[in-house]
Amino acid sequence: MAPAPLSAERAWAATTASGSGSTSLINTSSSPPGDDWMTRMLEHAGVAPSTARAVTDIVLRPLEVVLVVVVALLVAHFGAKAIRRGLRRPAGRAVDRIDSPRAGARAATVISLLANLFRAFVAVVAFFIILGIIGIDLTPLLASATVIGATIGFGAQTLVRDYLSGFLLTIEDQFGIGDTISTSSITGVVEELSLRVTRLRAFDGTVWFVPNGDIREVSNASRGWARAVVDITVSPGAPDDLDRMERLLADAAAEVAHRPRFAAGTTEPPQVLGVVAADGTSCTLRVAVRTTATDHLPLERALRQALLSTLSAEGFWPPSPPAVPGPAPAPA
Repeated sequence: MAPAPLSAERAWAATTASGSGSTSLINTSSSPPGDDWMTRMLEHAGVAPSTARAVTDIVLRPLEVVLVVVVALLVAHFGAKAIRRGLRRPAGRAVDRIDSPRAGARAATVISLLANLFRAFVAVVAFFIILGIIGIDLTPLLASATVIGATIGFGAQTLVRDYLSGFLLTIEDQFGIGDTISTSSITGVVEELSLRVTRLRAFDGTVWFVPNGDIREVSNASRGWARAVVDITVSPGAPDDLDRMERLLADAAAEVAHRPRFAAGTTEPPQVLGVVAADGTSCTLRVAVRTTATDHLPLERALRQALLSTLSAEGFWPPSPPAVPGPAPAPA
């Protein structure tokens, strides 16, 4: 009976133990399962399998790891430098278009964040390449990461949305700490802004914690310029009373706008827009003054007080109550 053929592993072990390939029944130049291309290349060059594996594990594999680390460092350094250089000019043009003292610092922060994200990506890729060089099977690790990522993605959609919205709010600089904003039915001053939640302090002192994912529309009253608008309801008694009231309102508004408290922020003369509403007994006059966002509410209060005082001194305010018709005369 012919002897059973040896398996590849047993034949390779017998050849290695004898130290000579002349008596082997198989091709001794073939490497055992699991050896990489470097080991096979050394064996084809005439190196013994055990020596080839030792050279690969002790010399070539560490050199390959060092090479991957060096290449990753170079790619991370020059890639981040290219990102900074490529985004500096567009960011500079965007800063020139934005009327905000924080625009320059925010642009630098965003550029630095993108450069750091690129470095982190290169580090992760290099880490997995090194694991593969060492000989660690990445299939179970990647499968586990995929399952965990899918679980987190389905179970924490709201949390992911909050963090993503916070990241976009930070990049776009829609508002910052100290700004007065309104979102949904909440108006307040931003006291803290993180990637997940925004903390607002309302006028009455109430603290609101708003998840960033719930901020769909937001108005910012602390950017650039604003317009102080005051409406005054009067009851003119004569045809020329309206013209006289408008002159009085214009003089009072100009006096308030030239006060030291508001003169620096008032870039345009006050405007008396005239009648904006009317009914059978009264009409509403509107006065508007352009100012800075920080002086918006104080200027409105000062305007309202000055306008009412002026009209009251001239007898035009408070508006006269509507006349109550008397009883109809009895028929003769």
